[in-house]
Amino acid sequence: MSAAAPTQQNCPSCGAAAPVLLRHSKLAVCEFCNSTLFIEDAQVASAGEKSVLTEIPSILVRGRKFITGNWTFEPVGRIRYEYGASEGYWDEWWVQLSTGKMKWISNDEGEYVIQNEFKLKDDPPAFDAFTLGRKVKLFDQMLTVTELNEATCIGLEGQLPEVVAVGDQHRYAHLEGPKGAMFTAEYDDEGCSFYKGAWVDPFEIKPA
Repeated sequence: MSAAAPTQQNCPSCGAAAPVLLRHSKLAVCEFCNSTLFIEDAQVASAGEKSVLTEIPSILVRGRKFITGNWTFEPVGRIRYEYGASEGYWDEWWVQLSTGKMKWISNDEGEYVIQNEFKLKDDPPAFDAFTLGRKVKLFDQMLTVTELNEATCIGLEGQLPEVVAVGDQHRYAHLEGPKGAMFTAEYDDEGCSFYKGAWVDPFEIKPA
């Protein structure tokens, strides 16, 4: 993995060796005391929070290499979100490809989706403009709104490209289009982001 920091640093909370920092990391979780660490200019600072993820069966394991199609990748971080009123949860894995590029892979009850961020040319629609079952035109396609809900962060581990805290919330909409097209719109206090998803057969994810 490509590192941004040439020297070893230590966790400000427990003094243990901090992980070698990835180039795009903005947050890391200490492997020893589970403290959340902010990363700025390749330096670490304590966020004053702890995060512990309950282990559940998963194909992906942080720190191991996997292959799917022509990709070789390594999971380096994970965010777990709970949706609705404790209706369920899913994991967002931040992974590093062998090329050095970074991607998001979500796992919702065994369904794996590779996500790529998409930018809108115009101002995004307001979240309240979405109605379940309604068709909307985005990205020059007619998409159907298939899910509307709210997500709450309930845990994180490893390194991540954004600052996230347990308890952070955002609203989201899932949209589907022709030929399996799938998009997710996420709304929070900072604005909104759109992601295009591609399904991955879990049986095609193999250890490298």
